[in-house]
Amino acid sequence: MNFSTFFRTFVIGISNGMVNYLAVAGIALIMGGIGLVNFGQGAYYVLGAYICYSMTRMFGFGWGLLGATVVTGLVGFLVEIPFRKLFGKHIVYMLMYTMALAYIICDIMVAIWGYRLVSTPLPQALKGVYRIFGVPLPKYYLAMIVLAALIAIAFFIMFYKTKLGMYFRAIISDRSMVECLGINVPLLNSVMFAISIALGGIAGALYSPLSGQSPKEGLAIFGNLMPILMVGGIRNLRGALPAALVVGLVNAFGAIYLPTIYGLLPFALMVLVMMIRPQGLFTRADEM
Repeated sequence: MNFSTFFRTFVIGISNGMVNYLAVAGIALIMGGIGLVNFGQGAYYVLGAYICYSMTRMFGFGWGLLGATVVTGLVGFLVEIPFRKLFGKHIVYMLMYTMALAYIICDIMVAIWGYRLVSTPLPQALKGVYRIFGVPLPKYYLAMIVLAALIAIAFFIMFYKTKLGMYFRAIISDRSMVECLGINVPLLNSVMFAISIALGGIAGALYSPLSGQSPKEGLAIFGNLMPILMVGGIRNLRGALPAALVVGLVNAFGAIYLPTIYGLLPFALMVLVMMIRPQGLFTRADEM
């Protein structure tokens, strides 16, 4: 592999990892705050892609990204309300709820857009290539890295530097204590769901120009996020970022060196990590 191929593959791996990080951060937020693995995150990922596609065709790409974020966030806020009836019950009930919602979301997308694959059109400014170190790199892959990084930074500032983030961290640490203080925990749960699912929606919107999306992929996409979730640590927001970058690079370089089986490599890495360090590579003992 020459330097040009290596560098291009590295950038593609980082860009895909950054986008998938957003979706996984949403899953980790809900897992830490409510103790629920949202198996439906892939459906909201695809919903974000379809909303971005439709709004981009009407108003432009920037409005498409914004619309995907707002609409999926609103959906997340609403779907948490009936979920409150299941809080405290066996986790199987909660998992079935998220899966049932995913099927409903996918069927609604079929009713609106059909089964056809859609790919969001890019503005002219994001087409073509930039040359870095003499290597031609697609502009949009570089834009994905920048946009995903800005969203990730905004999310971290919200979580660690704002009053809302302080409430979230308190709920994650000791929910019963927060309830005793008279804070509206159900409302905070809805906001947490909204942010979580909005992160999945914006991830799908960012990736939608690169690959055609179909409603039937809504459930399968969660499987692609699982290796990141397990390698980083299922409750670990900080660990999700390095894990996403590692898995993104494994996918990208695997497609070059082992094209026939590269899709298996992230899952092989996940199994290896679960055998050696079940809490995840980037989870400290005090975070478990």
